Amino acid sequence: MPTLGKNVEYAIHSLVYLIDNPEGNTITVRDLANFQNISETYLAKAFTKLKKAGIVKSNIGVKGGYKLCRKPEDITFLDIVLAVEGEISFFECDNIRDNCILLDKQNLPWKKDQYCAIHLAMIETENKIKDSLREKNLQWVYNTIRKQYGQVMIDETKNWFQLNVFNK
Repeated sequence: MPTLGKNVEYAIHSLVYLIDNPEGNTITVRDLANFQNISETYLAKAFTKLKKAGIVKSNIGVKGGYKLCRKPEDITFLDIVLAVEGEISFFECDNIRDNCILLDKQNLPWKKDQYCAIHLAMIETENKIKDSLREKNLQWVYNTIRKQYGQVMIDETKNWFQLNVFNK
């Protein structure tokens, strides 16, 4: 089964850190990569795509960096996946039913524009996955992290960015 790339994971984690961004401040890709000990190159590629999709906006210059364009509850995991990976499909149909040796190729028992039962099942599954990604958003993951690790982790994260990014 195809997997989503690590850019999706990098993007979601990094976007969460922009939620508590103080008004008027931005965070650079370098700072986000350093904080998480991840590849700045991969993260920069993801943020270019996130900007193009209208999920983040950037400021250029000495105080340059990124901030969210929308409220965290309005940015779904599906928005992020589509921005970073593009339109995804979990199934590629080759219409092998047309190759069956028992069939009269001139009088196929179905119309060419109809999906077979297998393809329909795969489309249904793909839609369920997309619906699930649509239900999860940045605010949900932020709240979940708060529950898992406590407010102390959130506060320590804010303090790190305050000391290492905003007070440079």
